[in-house]
Amino acid sequence: MQYQNTRHNIGFICLDEWARSHKKAFKQDSMFAYIHTPKAVLIKPLTWMNRSGVAAREALRRWDIDQSLVIYDDLELPAGSLRIRSSGTDGGHNGIKSLLEVINGDDLKRFRIGIGREDNSDARDYVLQAPTPAQAEAIQATIGKAVELLDVFIHRDFTAVLNEYSKWKKSYSEGQPSES
Repeated sequence: MQYQNTRHNIGFICLDEWARSHKKAFKQDSMFAYIHTPKAVLIKPLTWMNRSGVAAREALRRWDIDQSLVIYDDLELPAGSLRIRSSGTDGGHNGIKSLLEVINGDDLKRFRIGIGREDNSDARDYVLQAPTPAQAEAIQATIGKAVELLDVFIHRDFTAVLNEYSKWKKSYSEGQPSES
């Protein structure tokens, strides 16, 4: 796959890590790769990113899905940062824009994983490149946390995700040197 290890593939990398940690394998379909469990359906759209809503529409048609969560890269967040939201707009992300054509913005939960941004870089070229070694290290740690929180979402609910995220964020920021 051409973009497999790029910054723009962070969501798929996260789902692959979840699958590996649970000894699950994605099945292939014409619209998406998927894992169907008793409590969740994880999908990786096989459409172009800016057509993710087409794959989501098919998944919603096929399975009785009452909550949706998307994990994706965010160019505007520092590499390795994690932001969790219960709703919102597309924020200029074309994949999210496509999903919002199918899923109401108030119903689309989000895990945004920061990929950073170089000041003079073209966004399209930047996201389609592999992260630097330092970025990759920061992003990998964040993916581990996102996988943990994905399990919380699957086995509990989004409120529990927000609570766990808040505790993690507080402990993470307490461990950082304070700015004067």
